Amino acid sequence: MFQWIPFGDLRVRHLFRRILFSSYPNDFIEKNLADIRQSLAIHYSFCILISLFTFLIPDSRTLTGEPLFLLHSSRVTLILLSLLFLWKNSRKTDWNPQNMESYKVWSSSVLLVSFLPFLYMDEIHYDIYLHQATAILLSMNILLWLTTSTVVLVNLAFGGAFFGVCYLSDSLSEAFQEFPILLTYVFLGTFGNVIMNYWRMMDYRDKTKLSRAVIRLRKKNDQIRRISNIDDLTNLYNRRYLIEQFDIFKKRARRYKFNMGLIILDLDHLKETNDKFGHMTGDEALQTLSAVMKSRVRATDVCARIGGDEFCILLDSVDPLGLEMLSESLRKGVEHQALSEEDEYGNPIYVTVSIGATILPFDQDFTFDDLYQSIDSALYESKGAGRNKVTIVTARKLEKKRDKTSTSWPREVRIYR
Repeated sequence: MFQWIPFGDLRVRHLFRRILFSSYPNDFIEKNLADIRQSLAIHYSFCILISLFTFLIPDSRTLTGEPLFLLHSSRVTLILLSLLFLWKNSRKTDWNPQNMESYKVWSSSVLLVSFLPFLYMDEIHYDIYLHQATAILLSMNILLWLTTSTVVLVNLAFGGAFFGVCYLSDSLSEAFQEFPILLTYVFLGTFGNVIMNYWRMMDYRDKTKLSRAVIRLRKKNDQIRRISNIDDLTNLYNRRYLIEQFDIFKKRARRYKFNMGLIILDLDHLKETNDKFGHMTGDEALQTLSAVMKSRVRATDVCARIGGDEFCILLDSVDPLGLEMLSESLRKGVEHQALSEEDEYGNPIYVTVSIGATILPFDQDFTFDDLYQSIDSALYESKGAGRNKVTIVTARKLEKKRDKTSTSWPREVRIYR
């Protein structure tokens, strides 16, 4: 029955309530504080310009010899107040959402109230005061970032004060002749304020949603990047991440002139452990080695699993003595760490690790493959010496393998049938 009534729709009522009775969020004011201060400066400048415009351009009553002292005084008062508020707005630096909102309301209200004493004493020019005040009211409604509820209250208060002063000065009947003009200004100002606030809040909500979506996307990207760089079993980095960090470490070492270190650890007899005790025990052995590695390196070092039973540590800054001590600490840490599984005699199971290590001087250009080949020979040496050993070698360039497709003949030989 009442479907044709606009406010019968719940969505319309919700929109009406949100437009008229919702205050700005604090973060909205904080993000737009610079624009709000700029709008204040524009409003005060407009008040000064409109006063100068009306002051310099005479109307028809100027030629009749009517006293204009009060009218000019009101304009000068408006200029001085606007300059004062403009100066305070430019000098104040510690604005916050609360005092900014109150400053906008009371400063713009003071500009409107400044007309009322002159209107009471100079009732002959009530229409000029009304036109100037309503122009300032329109500027305040549209330019200033006031909520619609505040705008409605200020408009009603000004309209009531204007007609109250006209009533006290016995010019109420003349004031009602200008009522359509006042009503037009109030309607245009309120409608403009609603449109501007709606646009601002929609833009704010869209930007907020976009910002939240970007944050969620970044978190997802970080999570994907982390998953792609992490080994699931040991929770160490993988080979790809290690090589990426190797190039970064090498550039930083050249810049700050420190030596890098590279350690490769190979778990001994992992296949036999898997065959004898099962893959769960083998996985535990890998996790034990990774735990020992993470417990003995610095936060700036990188621990990675580069193969089935091969692990690597990239050291940020190290000397030969520190490299040797760390390698021995790793070897002993793994050797004395018992697994949860027991053998057929009820004895705890221990695993060992063979270690190869080298130093990368900052003034030499080695690739990761160069160091890996150098340490690989050290690993073979450790395994050949009975495993559970540490061997430190000097880094050397990678030996290029001869192309198997090339001929060993000194010159090309062609065979003809």
